[in-house]
Amino acid sequence: MLNSIIAGLTSGGVYALLGLCVVLTYRLVAVVNFAMAATGAVGAFTMVSLTEAGLNVWPALILGVAAGAALSGLLGAVLVRWFSGHDERTKAAVTVAIYVALMAAGLRIFGNNTSGARAFPRPFDSPAFTVGDVVVPQAVLVSLAFAVLITVGVTLLLSRTGVGLRLQALSERPETAQVVGIPAPRLAMAVWVAIGALTTLVILIVAPRLGGDFSTLGGLIATALAVAMVGAFRSLPLTLLGGILLGCLEGFAAFWEPVQQYRGVVPFLVILVLLWWRSRHEVWDTAHSR
Repeated sequence: MLNSIIAGLTSGGVYALLGLCVVLTYRLVAVVNFAMAATGAVGAFTMVSLTEAGLNVWPALILGVAAGAALSGLLGAVLVRWFSGHDERTKAAVTVAIYVALMAAGLRIFGNNTSGARAFPRPFDSPAFTVGDVVVPQAVLVSLAFAVLITVGVTLLLSRTGVGLRLQALSERPETAQVVGIPAPRLAMAVWVAIGALTTLVILIVAPRLGGDFSTLGGLIATALAVAMVGAFRSLPLTLLGGILLGCLEGFAAFWEPVQQYRGVVPFLVILVLLWWRSRHEVWDTAHSR
């Protein structure tokens, strides 16, 4: 069982990072980006395709991350240019359409889960230390440390710096921000590009463990949304905790034989439970406000 929990912690750190990307996109540009994992998967597959073609891993990594960042930036440019005045539902619907298009194109270009699995680099598979008879790989420490660093760093950025205050103004009142001289379109584009680069790196970390096929990696958006819902799309610390807990739940499900084959539905169950819980509280609050 301890082996499964350790494996779950590896996934949990990555899930936390994906959830943080969703929350940051929502908090900073007011968009629930359903295409996030698909854009990261495109960048990751660009990188591995270049290494398979003979390019050294480091230039390939830079080009892959740049591809993911550029694709995310292109999506951001579409939303900023043509949908900046629309509500959140419309913007989310646009990202759903982009997600469907990217998944169709990705499966066509990179192959499906039977023909398109790639051998991604495994830089963090070496053991870090042991707990009893269980070997803890470096991937656990790297993913968790990266998630904590992003949580703490972004929290300090938003609360302690002028750039952070401008970013918050961009998400909460973009028209007013532009009137008072804040370069809203440029800041929004910077957010989209940064999130695209970060997502690509996260996908590259988790790809070797999940089998390295495009459909699986692009489908990680469901897990990312479940984690973001734990933090109510606002709280970075709760999102971090939600990612770790979800990873541990999946690890436990993998250990428990009766539900082992159903562990892939854990994110959807989390989403359903959170939706039910919040709707229950809304009904309760409405009843007591009368």
